[in-house]
Amino acid sequence: MKILKGSLLSFFSSGFPSHVKIKAIDLSSPDQENFYSPFSGIIEKIEKVKIGRPNKYTKIDYDVVMYINSNGKRIKVLHVEPYLEEGSEIKEGEKIGKFLESPYTAGDFKHAHIEGITFKFPSIKRYISSSVGQVISVEKDYFDVRILDYSEAGNYYGLGCCGGLLNTSFPFGCYGGIIGDWDGSLSFLDFNLGYPYKVKRKNVIMFEGKKGLIRNWEFEASFKVLSNKPICGSSFIEVVLGYNTPPMIRVFRKPIFKEGEEIKLEDLKKMI
Repeated sequence: MKILKGSLLSFFSSGFPSHVKIKAIDLSSPDQENFYSPFSGIIEKIEKVKIGRPNKYTKIDYDVVMYINSNGKRIKVLHVEPYLEEGSEIKEGEKIGKFLESPYTAGDFKHAHIEGITFKFPSIKRYISSSVGQVISVEKDYFDVRILDYSEAGNYYGLGCCGGLLNTSFPFGCYGGIIGDWDGSLSFLDFNLGYPYKVKRKNVIMFEGKKGLIRNWEFEASFKVLSNKPICGSSFIEVVLGYNTPPMIRVFRKPIFKEGEEIKLEDLKKMI
């Protein structure tokens, strides 16, 4: 799978069950507008689906599902309006569509949801407990912060926390992952991230805000996800990774900082 340098990505900030099962990745691009296919193949099917999920940030009432055959594997891609048609052959790295701000994705960083691929988590190669960021964009109800003192695991750059790279939407999603390594702690800002949930994958542990949450996800939490209701608490922070680029956090509060301002992450505590 080819990921373009400068792309944002996430494994554990979505409530889709495939993310909770570590079978999906959300992938953006350097321009955060267009989707560049990380694999070659043929577009087998394109389906436009109307979505009734409430979301105050959405601009449309539908989403698009693409099925791509890549070397015999059937890969599912969501949240992308394709520029191409069914039967089109695509090349690795080719621009094949634009990201949608659908009822599923609006309010998050723009991305494609990808299922049907395999991926590994690299071990930590440089760890810093992140404490400094720069405000890079300001909206009415949220603002984005680029992490300046990030940690690295392979080509993944992330907010250094708990001995690895933190990836989560908390407390709204109520779960997340620590990638690369883990020092046994589960705390960020004033949040107790909950309880460790060990998985049969190298270089990653998951955590859950409530015991039993992940094990029973499809029977309980997934229904809240579909109706866009919080799992543990209202939206506060989304923490995503960067691919050979600094990671980003989105803070769902009315901005008190100016674009371009350098901030200490501990200053976000006053907004909780």
